[in-house]
Amino acid sequence: MKLKGLLFIGIILLVIGIILKKASQLEVLGLVLIITGVTFKTIYILAKVKSGDYQPGKEMLFLLFGLILFLTGLYLRSVDQALINPIYLIVLGLSLKVIFIIKFILIVRANKKLE
Repeated sequence: MKLKGLLFIGIILLVIGIILKKASQLEVLGLVLIITGVTFKTIYILAKVKSGDYQPGKEMLFLLFGLILFLTGLYLRSVDQALINPIYLIVLGLSLKVIFIIKFILIVRANKKLE
């Protein structure tokens, strides 16, 4: 249960950071909360790998491509270009990251049922 708390705190910090960055003048604090939330979520995934509850597989490609598309979309928002609307890349990247999270949860739950 201790690790789940780390995951949920990471998600909460990420959401609060996004809200602060978008809806207030506290952009630096928002960025710090986003980075801290992502770090907590990464620690959770690495702890699951280390404990053997999760064996990374092809679903990691969803995470990798999701991050690449998401970060590319964020970069293109700040660049004056007419090739593609960056929001499409951001939404697609977030969707792939959500697919990874769902697959991750299903794999961890299936491993727990086998024990």
